[in-house]
Amino acid sequence: MHGAAPAFAAACCFGCMAALVKLASAEASFQLLVFLRAFFGLCVVAPFALSQGIHYLKTARIRLHVLRAIVSTCALSCFYFAVSQIGLAESLVLNASSPLFIGMIAIFLLDENLDRRTIFALGIGFLGVVLLLKPSVGVFQVGAIVGAFSGVFIALGKVFIRKMADTEPVLRIVFYFGLFSTFICMLPLIWLWEIPSRFVVACMLAGAALGTVGQIFLTYAFSRNRAARVAPFTYVSVVFGGFLGWVIWDELPDNLTIAGTVLVMSGCLLMLSKPQQSGPWLESKSINNVP
Repeated sequence: MHGAAPAFAAACCFGCMAALVKLASAEASFQLLVFLRAFFGLCVVAPFALSQGIHYLKTARIRLHVLRAIVSTCALSCFYFAVSQIGLAESLVLNASSPLFIGMIAIFLLDENLDRRTIFALGIGFLGVVLLLKPSVGVFQVGAIVGAFSGVFIALGKVFIRKMADTEPVLRIVFYFGLFSTFICMLPLIWLWEIPSRFVVACMLAGAALGTVGQIFLTYAFSRNRAARVAPFTYVSVVFGGFLGWVIWDELPDNLTIAGTVLVMSGCLLMLSKPQQSGPWLESKSINNVP
């Protein structure tokens, strides 16, 4: 399959990017890391967007761009916080649970039919999320709960992207996300500003570069095949992230993590392989969840 190799490469890029965030989180707050990721991402995409001319940036969907930037910045913040608090593989799989939440949005907001396949997929998927939250005497891990919310916000962000897709090219959407997200991320730094070390800056610069390369690979993969066929390869980021977590931080998944990961990935893949009626909301050109 033509899209398999680039999808695999994209997943490795995203796994490495998450590992760099975890390394940087040992020296800097997640608020600063989110700002640096947004700013460096804007620096990468701005030259390409501006080279198209000022007219290219004109848009009648500015409200949707702002809403998308808000929810995607929340997703980024939740993911980075989770990476700093729990295992790398756990944060990646919770972040990758967005197809489950997109399914819920489709049911409650878009009146999609709730068939047996959907019920089964959502059931096993959300059971996996619960296992990843590590319930212990009625108490859940805060980092895991926040990580699960990254999946919720990513799902909302994809809804806004789909609403804009009929008039807004991808480069314009990415540019406005970087622009508005950078300004949003500046707000908490008014009170929490810290001077990042060279190591932190290097990690986030490399992370921005890997994220950009990963998106290029992923876009190519989805341009060659349907999302349902490419999706399994994108979840390699969870496995690769788990490998890096073991090598760098000696993180070994316990039974709950393994079972939860299998259930979440199974539920997501079932949702992504649904028939065409679920079309635009699940058959997205980019199902990647890592910000």
